[in-house]
Amino acid sequence: MQAFLRDVRPLWLLLAWLLLNLIQAAFTPLDPDETYYWMYAGDLAWGYFDHPPAVAVLVALGRDWLPGALGLRFGHVLASAATFATVYYLLDRPRGRDLWLMAGLLFAQPMLQVYGFIATPDGPLLLFTALYLLAYRRFMDDPSLARGAVWGLTMAGLMYSKYHGAIVILFSVLPNLGFLLRQPGAWLAALGGASLFLPHLYWQYAHDYPSFRYHLSGRDDPYRFSFTLQYVANQLLIFSPLLLYHYWKTFREDHGRDAFERACRWLVVGFLLFFLYTTSKGRTEAQWTAALALPLVYLTYRAARRFPDWWSGLLRLCLATGLLLVVARLLLMAPREWLPFEKPFDHAPWVEELSRRADGLPVIFENSYRLASLYEFYSGGQPAWTITDVDYRPNQYDLWGRDSSYHGDSVLIAGQKNWNWYATQPFRAQKSELLLRPVANYQVARLARLRTLEPLPEQLSVRDSLAITLSIQSPLPLELTADWPISLFAILIYPDDQRRYWPLEPLATDALPAGTERTLYSGPLALPEDAPAGEARLGFGLAYRGMPPLRRQSDWQEIRIVAAE
Repeated sequence: MQAFLRDVRPLWLLLAWLLLNLIQAAFTPLDPDETYYWMYAGDLAWGYFDHPPAVAVLVALGRDWLPGALGLRFGHVLASAATFATVYYLLDRPRGRDLWLMAGLLFAQPMLQVYGFIATPDGPLLLFTALYLLAYRRFMDDPSLARGAVWGLTMAGLMYSKYHGAIVILFSVLPNLGFLLRQPGAWLAALGGASLFLPHLYWQYAHDYPSFRYHLSGRDDPYRFSFTLQYVANQLLIFSPLLLYHYWKTFREDHGRDAFERACRWLVVGFLLFFLYTTSKGRTEAQWTAALALPLVYLTYRAARRFPDWWSGLLRLCLATGLLLVVARLLLMAPREWLPFEKPFDHAPWVEELSRRADGLPVIFENSYRLASLYEFYSGGQPAWTITDVDYRPNQYDLWGRDSSYHGDSVLIAGQKNWNWYATQPFRAQKSELLLRPVANYQVARLARLRTLEPLPEQLSVRDSLAITLSIQSPLPLELTADWPISLFAILIYPDDQRRYWPLEPLATDALPAGTERTLYSGPLALPEDAPAGEARLGFGLAYRGMPPLRRQSDWQEIRIVAAE
């Protein structure tokens, strides 16, 4: 047995990891975000609202020729195997007990286990983080132009995977910046990587920078201490709690021996501090620091080789953590009938029931791109879409235009539980409470654009009544009094994300030919009496009966609201 453990080949371990993830990918239900990226893969582009395109490319590798969840996840399973192979080379191709130590450290990383089969942008981010670290280390050993060119390729791969790739690059080069600035190969890497990223930047420009607008300003929330507390707790969990002592000893007792190890230490500390800072602007997701699993493995492996007395205890902790993670993975695959609790991500039953109720009609979900993509995947391609109003965040569906094909048709509306309209029927989509109602002659109102014909003042009082004229123009003909009536609303959004919206009526027209600009409203604009004083943005939007107004239908005017005297 000891001889077998000593002589096991790295390829066997890699094939075992690949097989485990292929089985897991095939039999584990899909997270809603995965089906959202499956929608990405059906329309390949240089960018998407939420993320760069690498996740869509990986999903596309198996999307159309492998069945179900396995087809969706196949590319990410391959990426995970490639990540493990890259780490093997990063650690100088260990053999014998060193190989088992490497495998144990990788096996004990929850983020590497999760993204070994789940299809999210973190899969390609982990792969290109490993490739980046390998190329960076080789460049530091020999700063040639050829190695600089390869390093630049991995920089582009990081950026095409997730915008967090920029943070990986920043904190890893900072401790060696003086040396790198003197190397032509480093300049080639930086300029080459930036050049390869230009197609994505052009896509952002052509679509008015939706990702940058959203990530830089669309996610700010008022600070709560719970954001910071949750972030710290998440970090203690996602990097294997049983290994925290050895991480601490690595940083305390094994100071970086070369420029690359210093870079890894800076990367870990800088990344953690950066996202600690972001908790001042809102909630952080646990997986945002997933890339740190790789430099942590590298540093801990190197420290364990320098302190041989660590080896047996560290490996036992790795195996214990790995086995716990495998148990959790088995529970995800177990049939729902075997579990004493509700199966996570078990969306197929509600999709089957909703598909039966829809009876072939397109299903339009209010404020849920996740449910829309889940429905389309699990129903075998039955059409679905989402309506995005001011109470929800923008998403990729707002950039696509396929819903135009439903204009004037009969559809099934799946509204949120606060949808205020008659004759709706309750429906439960796993944990989401919805209200259903069929609508004939559905009108796609989100493409209409509204504008004020007079400039608005920079300051308003809650007792002011301002005369305004609003015009409307739409690429599709609109019937505002169709089966599901459409109203006009004024909208206030405050810096702390408070919202006020109220109807403006009566409307000057109830029908609009395609491409024609007409006056929609001419009358007073009076602020609600409960509108808080302070800075705010004022805009206008159309609203379906019983729902909040739609997003992004007019320009936003910065105004100051003063209290009535």
